[in-house]
Amino acid sequence: MSCIAAKDIMHPRVSIEAKEKGSELVKKLMSPYPALPVVDEKGTVLGIVSEYDVLDAVREGRTIHEFDAETIMSCGHIEHSDVCTEPIVVSPDTTIEDIVEIFYGQRISVIPVVGHQLERKPLVGIITRTCIVNALAEKGFWKEHEFQKRV
Repeated sequence: MSCIAAKDIMHPRVSIEAKEKGSELVKKLMSPYPALPVVDEKGTVLGIVSEYDVLDAVREGRTIHEFDAETIMSCGHIEHSDVCTEPIVVSPDTTIEDIVEIFYGQRISVIPVVGHQLERKPLVGIITRTCIVNALAEKGFWKEHEFQKRV
């Protein structure tokens, strides 16, 4: 097992407020992140808005003035299509191995990192697949003995 955890490679807190209107939401998604967590005024993670959520709104015929983050967000669970009250989040101490399993199992691109996982607050950062790839590329970040050789 690696000793690398979410807190070692996460990006600082980046989010979208639940009431964020379509035009501002789209501007924020024009960042290096393919999705962003949606939070309320207390920093509690309510869901995730991805580029696909915006595309779904367009597919439904909605204009940029007809949606906000709260109305198009998803929870991140692959099997949920309706509103979910428990979005996927991890704690700062969640291991990279566990995070990789979540990425594969749920087919998501961003995972919110929260200080208190049961309450989903406060948001302290985000993990992207790119965070893990970049960390792998960083010389000396992971020790060779942490990897099991596969034959």
